Amino acid sequence: MLVLNTPLFIYAQGVPKAFEAYNYAGAVDGRLVRFNLADGYIGASYIQLFLTGGKKPLKFEPDAGTPNENNQLKFVPFPESRSGYFLLHNMQAVYDNIPSRITGYYFLNNKKTRVRLVLIVSHKH
Repeated sequence: MLVLNTPLFIYAQGVPKAFEAYNYAGAVDGRLVRFNLADGYIGASYIQLFLTGGKKPLKFEPDAGTPNENNQLKFVPFPESRSGYFLLHNMQAVYDNIPSRITGYYFLNNKKTRVRLVLIVSHKH
């Protein structure tokens, strides 16, 4: 019996991502807000609201997988036990051109606060 001593090569099959992620930053009442836009799968987008004192940020996720008829998307707290929500404008499932700014509002305790998020440009070498 002939046994071949040939190395076995295993090739990892790259799985293409269904979306591209873009990061935005802004502030609400002096607190840092980070927005992760999932272009191509808007339902995977999320918002982080950083609290003072270095505590873990609050996370907000879309309440639907697609924007409404006015191109708005509501982000609700996750887990759901918290109050407040974000409503962002110009939300699209897929963008032809990624917006440099995204606007919307943060609602908490019957107070409506304007939110402006700016695209964070990463410098790749």
